[in-house]
Amino acid sequence: MMKLKFLYEDFDMARECLKMYDYDKESLDSMLSYFRVSSNAVYPFRKAGGKGVCFLRMSPAEEKEYKDVETEVRLICWLLKRNIPVMKPYPMRDGKLSKQIRIKDELINVSCFEAVPGKPLDDIDGDAEIAYGYGKLLGKLHKNLKDYPFAYERRDHTDLLDEVRKRFIRYHAQDKMMEEFRRVVILLDQLSVTRDTYGIVHYDFEPDNVLFDRDTGSFGIIDFDDSIRCWYALDIVRALDAMNDVVKEDQIEEAKKRFIEGYKEECLLSEEQEASILLMRRLVQLQSYGTILYVLSEDADDKPDWMMEIIDKLKIQLRKIECNVSA
Repeated sequence: MMKLKFLYEDFDMARECLKMYDYDKESLDSMLSYFRVSSNAVYPFRKAGGKGVCFLRMSPAEEKEYKDVETEVRLICWLLKRNIPVMKPYPMRDGKLSKQIRIKDELINVSCFEAVPGKPLDDIDGDAEIAYGYGKLLGKLHKNLKDYPFAYERRDHTDLLDEVRKRFIRYHAQDKMMEEFRRVVILLDQLSVTRDTYGIVHYDFEPDNVLFDRDTGSFGIIDFDDSIRCWYALDIVRALDAMNDVVKEDQIEEAKKRFIEGYKEECLLSEEQEASILLMRRLVQLQSYGTILYVLSEDADDKPDWMMEIIDKLKIQLRKIECNVSA
């Protein structure tokens, strides 16, 4: 998530970026109104002629290095060639799939992707069989990512830990959070780093980034923005921890079981990997804590009600993480 000051809409900037694409002018105003801003500013639009929805994605260079956008697009294109159901880049008029441009004296990273059929898993009434397909999809993704030849382009878990450490120090994390950070680093150093346990992970393989089309029974994956080199178990724990967004409470345990069964049908899951799930959960909590500290570090002017609600939710999440960590 970006700092609060970047969470406002900017339709003028979106229109300026869209000059690089073919789009339907008649529907543009209504489509742009469905924008969202989190780790990127995302504005939907229709292709020229009104056929097909795409998502313009923008991020300030202050928040994200352009090379991260380039390497994400390269990863997605490679996965498409392997028949992994991921979002398809929508090219600019000159054929480019991404650019960094200057607008209003600000450097902006720009890319665009076609919509993936279906609804996010957190927007459907799921069941154990959908959870099974969810796990199978992740297993297939990991199995293919083990062969990705440009994995070195994405940052690894040590870069992530360094970012967390710097944020903890700069934004004055609680002492017990610093101690938890030290404990987790020691335990991570003891894990195996092999082709079967460690490689590119999606990092945000949660229900809002996985779509399911009931008409075809097919799944799709979006948003590889946070993908890093880490232990594959990290993706598994994030999916399992969000299972309550997929199925009803009385079905969660069965859904988790079916998820793991689906994963194992496609990809190896060793005993060590399963045993590391708790540790991956602790790593995710540390990263989430550091991100919230970062997001709240710079105040925004004239905060509207919706932003105050976000701030309140982030502060609650901050306290919740602190309570989950023992002194």
